[in-house]
Amino acid sequence: MRVEVLAIGDELLDGRVADTNTLRLAEALGAVGQKIIRRTTVTDDRGVISEEAKAIAGRDTTLCVVSGGLGPTTDDVTSEAFADLLEVSLERDEEQARVIEERITSLGRELTPNQLKQADRPEGARVLPNNKGTAPGFEVVYGGCRFVAVPGVPREFDAMIEAAVVAPLREAGGETPRVLLRSFGLVEAQVDKRLLPIKTRWPAVRVGYRAHFPEIHVSLKAGEDHLEDLNAAEGFCREELGVHLFSDTSGPFAASLVALLKERGETLAIAESCTGGLMASLLTDVSGSSAVFEMGVVAYSNRCKELHLEVCSELLASHGAVSEAVVLEMARGVRRRGGAAVGVAVSGIAGPTGGTEEKPVGTVWLAVVSDQGEKTRRLSLPFERDRNKMISAYAGLDLVRRHLIR
Repeated sequence: MRVEVLAIGDELLDGRVADTNTLRLAEALGAVGQKIIRRTTVTDDRGVISEEAKAIAGRDTTLCVVSGGLGPTTDDVTSEAFADLLEVSLERDEEQARVIEERITSLGRELTPNQLKQADRPEGARVLPNNKGTAPGFEVVYGGCRFVAVPGVPREFDAMIEAAVVAPLREAGGETPRVLLRSFGLVEAQVDKRLLPIKTRWPAVRVGYRAHFPEIHVSLKAGEDHLEDLNAAEGFCREELGVHLFSDTSGPFAASLVALLKERGETLAIAESCTGGLMASLLTDVSGSSAVFEMGVVAYSNRCKELHLEVCSELLASHGAVSEAVVLEMARGVRRRGGAAVGVAVSGIAGPTGGTEEKPVGTVWLAVVSDQGEKTRRLSLPFERDRNKMISAYAGLDLVRRHLIR
């Protein structure tokens, strides 16, 4: 199949919104043996949309996924543009209009006339129900190309594409054997260097890399007749990535840590300073984390470190808040307060101010304590504030994971 994407919306062109839909679509299609050949982004203009759709069909495209422009506002003109392309009228799908009305009123909101506009579609188009939102999609064929138009809202986009495109391809036997390996603690170039031998040892295995800060994802794909090669390449990757490999599935970063804590019957308490609660947030992104997470304390000031984490004032005065000695006391204190098996703490200088010659911006101390011992780690990060905070939160939870599997 020749697959293209037509992304619609002024917000995609003026920087307000990033097109993450195409990224997830590419991953989903890759799992069923398909590849996106081209992506085109256009403004909310009927003429531009219809002309671009005509050009896509003219390139002998088999499937074009169209995202955006199906909402209730005046700049949502995808349905009108495809009616122009097909030289047909718009027609209102009364069943979908009823569904839209019921959904809006069930939320306690007033139904306005423009909401029903979402039930309009080109005459003869096949409706695609939307179980996650109010705007249904539609499907038409023009010039031999199948156009599947869905809303651009990510959760709606994903569900509708799965039902209309990916699931039928999977059921037709198009699923491609693949492996996903997620690593943390190495940059993309380092991962590539470690895995470079795959190309010569197992040439039938296709290796792909994706930097998803601060993670590096490795994908391995091979045909059905090269499963042994795929398995061998996966084993090589696991060995080369070592402790940096934290997961072989998609989902929240901390899912593997939560599973490990559950398996060992242990609980965790978290003390944070510079990360401002990000470690706790990452942990609670995982459904079921309540079984292992006892408490989290954001002790930003020295006074609160003394009051809530039992860090002595003399230690703070002599070593400073960003130090190995203090972060160890924070981890010990939160572990005691939470009655947890494991305590982890982080304290650092996220920037852009606050650094000194001895402790420049990006200096971060981490500590983990348990009955199995204590471990600390110092980071020297080169990023801006947001990234320094995020990578510190990741590193704190990863330190716990490594501590448990040693």
